[in-house]
Amino acid sequence: MAEVTTDFEEVSKGLPRLDAPSPLAAIARQDAVAACLLLLGAGAALVLANTAASEWYHHLWHITFGLSFGGAELKQSLHVWINDGLMAIFFFVVGLEIKRELLVGELASFRKALLPAVAALGGMVCPALIFLAINWGTPSARGWGIPMATDIAFATGGLALLGKRAHPALSVFLVALAIVDDLGAVLVIAVFYTQQIAMLPLIVGAVLVSISFGLNLLGVRRVWPYALIGAIVWWAFLQSGVHATIAGVLLAFTVPAHARYETPHFNTRMGALLRKFAAAEDNVNPLQVNHQQQEIIRFMQREHVLVEPPLQRIEFALHPACVLFILPLFAFSNAGVTLEFGSIGGMLIERTTLGVFFGLVLGKQIGVTLFSWLAVKLRLADLPEGMKWIHVYGLSWLAGIGFTMALFINELAFKPLPGEDAEVLGRFLAEGKIAVFMASFVAGAIGLFVLRLAAKVPITE
Repeated sequence: MAEVTTDFEEVSKGLPRLDAPSPLAAIARQDAVAACLLLLGAGAALVLANTAASEWYHHLWHITFGLSFGGAELKQSLHVWINDGLMAIFFFVVGLEIKRELLVGELASFRKALLPAVAALGGMVCPALIFLAINWGTPSARGWGIPMATDIAFATGGLALLGKRAHPALSVFLVALAIVDDLGAVLVIAVFYTQQIAMLPLIVGAVLVSISFGLNLLGVRRVWPYALIGAIVWWAFLQSGVHATIAGVLLAFTVPAHARYETPHFNTRMGALLRKFAAAEDNVNPLQVNHQQQEIIRFMQREHVLVEPPLQRIEFALHPACVLFILPLFAFSNAGVTLEFGSIGGMLIERTTLGVFFGLVLGKQIGVTLFSWLAVKLRLADLPEGMKWIHVYGLSWLAGIGFTMALFINELAFKPLPGEDAEVLGRFLAEGKIAVFMASFVAGAIGLFVLRLAAKVPITE
């Protein structure tokens, strides 16, 4: 039998690099890519909604399909499957990010978390107040939550255009701010944009969430029990009237966030298994493992489960799906507004349009900058090292990119209830979409301009 080489270079010929991520994962982790895909989805929707394909585009989202089992069935329109189904997965990932940041990230330390948290609070309160000031006493006032939102993918994607010369503290501050903002948006959706509540499904969902938390306490590390419970909780919340995306956030907080043992121990345990694997080699057929080696490989797989917390494992697995599929599809299905160019001038001066636009463009920059300044002046927090006030001001503009979350709340705010005038609310919905597009573009462009001046570098490398 020919001798089997153990030279690393020779063994590695024709094989992937040991540290090479999958192409999709590498693409999905580029902030600018996420922003571009969202922009493409929204742009395609606007084009289709205003061409000969408009009727096909709007009809597409009303196609109904689902599952039937026994006498029960779960059938929804494609639009509902996206907004209540796929977006529940996105909010689940958002919940995982929030939990991770609260435990070990930028929000884990009270003093470090205080400045972006206060900035996010200002960035939610001021836009809502501006919207209400413009829409007070009108039916459109219910849309006050729309300009509170910040799109983390677009905002961080815009910051990524500054390249490596943007100080790392800017990205950390913006991400922490956006995560607190997301938490605020989730609370707003749960409290203010939940319609009629059916208590029995809600109780079932709450019990199952408690069971999921119990699995965490019992040390269950496998993903499938949480996935199974999650699917049932989603269905229960869907039937309860509480928006199904809230189920995703609640479930995320039940997922274990810590490993079974410290990471340095992984080297020791895997080293021992690798030595056993080598000792079990019988050289009968080097292209197949023997029975003893098979068992050792299973032990290695178990160690991977023990050393990587389920929270990180699930977040890592779902992040590419959110960036490459769920968010672009959401933008494509929700951004399509038919523009009647003869009356678009009138739409631009409607209260809904003005409230959302000035809420995002003025409210965000005023709220984020003012509340940050007050926190520092009152000695409650310090500016992160490497950041100046011009950076905070530039980031406050980027926080005005509402896009995905703003469109989502826009859909909830102007969803007609039984007995309400669907035509009027449909007009509010269209005005809100136009305002979100315009405000996000203006806020992003000015934010990049301010940060470009602050960094004194070209906008692209």
